[in-house]
Amino acid sequence: MDIIIKGLDTAIYLLSKPIYAVSKLIHWVAVIVVGLMALPVVADVLSRILFDKSILGMLEITEFAMVLIVFGAIAYTQMNKGHIDIDILVSSFSQKTQELIDVFNYIIGVSVYTILAWQLYIQIGIKGSLLSNALGLPVALFVAAAAIGMTVFAAVLLLDLLNAVSKVLKNGYYLGLIIAVLCAAFIMGLPAVLDFFSIKLSGLAMGSLGFLLMFILLMFRLPIATGMAFIGLVGMIAITGRPTAALGMAGIAPYAATASYMMMVVPMFVLMGELAFRSGISTDLFNTAYKWLGKAPGGLAMSAVAGCAGFAAVCGDSIATAVTMGTVSLPEMKKKKYAPSLATGCIASGGTLGILIPPSTGFIFYAIVAEESIGKLFMAGIIPGILLTTLFMSYIYIACKRNPALGPPGEPATMKEKLVALKGVIGMLLLIILILGGILSGLFSPTEGGAVGAFGAFLFALAKRSINKEVLISALQSTLRVTCMLMAILIGVAILGYFLAATRMPHQLAEFVATLEVGRYVVFLAICLLYIALGCVMNIIPIILLTLPALLPTVLALGFDVIWFGVVTILLMQMGQITPPVGINAFAVSGVAKDVPIHTIFKGIFPFLLCIIFLVVILTIFPQLAIWLPNTLM
Repeated sequence: MDIIIKGLDTAIYLLSKPIYAVSKLIHWVAVIVVGLMALPVVADVLSRILFDKSILGMLEITEFAMVLIVFGAIAYTQMNKGHIDIDILVSSFSQKTQELIDVFNYIIGVSVYTILAWQLYIQIGIKGSLLSNALGLPVALFVAAAAIGMTVFAAVLLLDLLNAVSKVLKNGYYLGLIIAVLCAAFIMGLPAVLDFFSIKLSGLAMGSLGFLLMFILLMFRLPIATGMAFIGLVGMIAITGRPTAALGMAGIAPYAATASYMMMVVPMFVLMGELAFRSGISTDLFNTAYKWLGKAPGGLAMSAVAGCAGFAAVCGDSIATAVTMGTVSLPEMKKKKYAPSLATGCIASGGTLGILIPPSTGFIFYAIVAEESIGKLFMAGIIPGILLTTLFMSYIYIACKRNPALGPPGEPATMKEKLVALKGVIGMLLLIILILGGILSGLFSPTEGGAVGAFGAFLFALAKRSINKEVLISALQSTLRVTCMLMAILIGVAILGYFLAATRMPHQLAEFVATLEVGRYVVFLAICLLYIALGCVMNIIPIILLTLPALLPTVLALGFDVIWFGVVTILLMQMGQITPPVGINAFAVSGVAKDVPIHTIFKGIFPFLLCIIFLVVILTIFPQLAIWLPNTLM
């Protein structure tokens, strides 16, 4: 056994240097591409405005750039353990069990991404003579870039597997290792098992079994992207009875899901939020809000919520909004002796505004899956976002008015100080006017709005002298990490989508629900509870990508408006992100307020949770609050 362990360690040593070196090299290519990506888009917008002429091949430029960004950084993201998984069950297991589960998961991951890389290389030959329509570039060149990136990703996972196996062997878990390997082999061989026993399942049963197995695997910390891709591959083999169709799909899906003009919104809006954060917009927003609201009961807490709403308009992410505003405002509330429950509760809840107030990454991915207008969904989130901010602030005011010990009033500010403080919202307002104004006026599309906003945030950071080489590189690397996390899941969704289409499960489920002799609001309530439960354990984007393809046909069959349902969906997921036992925002805030127990944070969140429930009820009764603005303006 010592010889085997020594051999493993030698292999790890010899392989790690070249694999990590290549991973870092192509990662820097992705850093450069994402840093330059906004420039041609902005140039194209300006060219249309000034000369009524578009730059040749803009669609192809952005599509090929997305391939270089995603497949250039996907392996480096794995090196830094950046891919999303669900860790609420496995972390409670013994260290031995966790290590064996890691071996199982890495076997699945290496298998899946080796197959994807292999099929991408086959696609190079298939597309060998194909040239892009506008620029005449060889498409095979960019398919090759995707194949290389996927190969390096699989190689990094292989190193992780070898390290995990070495650790298990050193700890003497020999029987456990054999069991982990056999379990992985059994799961991967399920189609052969079904065929051997001549088990024939209907499309609905096969799709349901696939979803059940996927959620079990995800609960055992298999990365979400890997789990979806794996079930898609295995499911396609099982339902067709042969691997040919599944392997062909595996070669098409990764590139097709990535080389998309619409996907440009993901890195660009993320980059805009990163640059806005580093330019100090969050601090400026909080200080401005405090000058105007500080002297009221709970003024600091209301300022924090107002700051969350403002930062949400340039960020689009719930956790980032909560952590950013918590870092700025929690020390001040602690200094003023605010009740810890109110201080942390308002930040965790206010952070959820990041996925409701546009631009929102939640709305972007909902629009992609639902094939709806991103601009309409952005508009639909404005009034509910304002209403929810108002409800949060109203609760704080009433609670602190009745019990001043919760949040004592701060120092009053003169009118001159208030007016001077307004310069702190200039950055936010300029970005909002730039993005939403440009979209509504037709100067550019919502897809282009991300690039324009990122460029605007960069110029604002330059004007404030808050950016340098190190800050810019940090923002670009963070953008790549988030983009790769999300795009990896989207690749998994694309592969899973082929399987779902083959089973026809979503449509059969919709037909079944439509024939049930229950009111449509009973089904809607069940969907609400599902989203709240899922929101407790995972981020909003995976939830949308996991569930919407299956649920949307049902929602449409029941006669609900797709834009309205998008807003309600985001609200329900907001609730999940602050609901026990695993409210992600609550734990994010606990990382900032390390001296506040988690149960105190959840106690402070509860009244804000009631505010969200109240707004969901209001939107259900008056759906026009969500759909009036997009129907009027777009």
